[in-house]
Amino acid sequence: MARGASSRKQPTLLARNTCFDRIIPEEYHPARAAAERVTLEHAQSMARTIAPLMAGPGVIHPARMALMAIKKWENAKELRCRFLDGSAKQQSHVIAKARIWEQYANISFKFVKTGDAEIRISFSADPGSWSAIGNDCLVERYFPKYQPTMNFGWLRDNTEDQEYERVVVHEFGHALGCIHEHQSPTEKLKWNTPAVYRTFSGPPNYWSKTDIDHNILQKYSRKGMLYTQFDLKSIMLYQFDGSLFTDGKGTPLNTQLSDTDKTMIAHMYPKS
Repeated sequence: MARGASSRKQPTLLARNTCFDRIIPEEYHPARAAAERVTLEHAQSMARTIAPLMAGPGVIHPARMALMAIKKWENAKELRCRFLDGSAKQQSHVIAKARIWEQYANISFKFVKTGDAEIRISFSADPGSWSAIGNDCLVERYFPKYQPTMNFGWLRDNTEDQEYERVVVHEFGHALGCIHEHQSPTEKLKWNTPAVYRTFSGPPNYWSKTDIDHNILQKYSRKGMLYTQFDLKSIMLYQFDGSLFTDGKGTPLNTQLSDTDKTMIAHMYPKS
């Protein structure tokens, strides 16, 4: 779903509030067995549902959000969520916005006060917003049980409702296995690479070239991905200013699920 600060409005450059992927290193070997089994179980289903969506214009609007199949949860999974900190108002806003996904995906979120939880949420781990991708949160060597798997570094009691929806829905999309749309295998944005390096190496990110490549410029391999066409309206795409592209065309500020986000997640976690 890459951002950090208080209730100020979203600026024109993504560099101001940047969510970054918490992709775990390969040596941590996430618990892939269950995900691999689910992927195999749904392989035929995907062939029946996704392939027709790619048949071309005039048939049906294609789903466009990209999801990492190996990090997908078992269908109908109840994911336990626990807050590690945050005010009652912050927590209630997050709960309400996270449940938007439940309208379209066969997944439920159970917010618990104590005990184990797959998703552990903080508002103060650091100034950024981020989440583990899908079942990566189960890898205790990378996400110890006493530490968060999701963070909302700039959401406060007085942050606007629209900003809560934009950020929370995005991060819970990561928790379901979705990646940033601008790194989809089908992304064809015309990046102005020198401008990207210049912008994100400065304040407030101060990212290295490697960080910028990882979070902005590199696309995911088509291997192990469930995807169709690039969606400019996806909640998993963040706003980039036109100055970061050679054609001067920036990306929009998306604050809610697009129609194709809803279609794609319903195929990935079908209710019937």
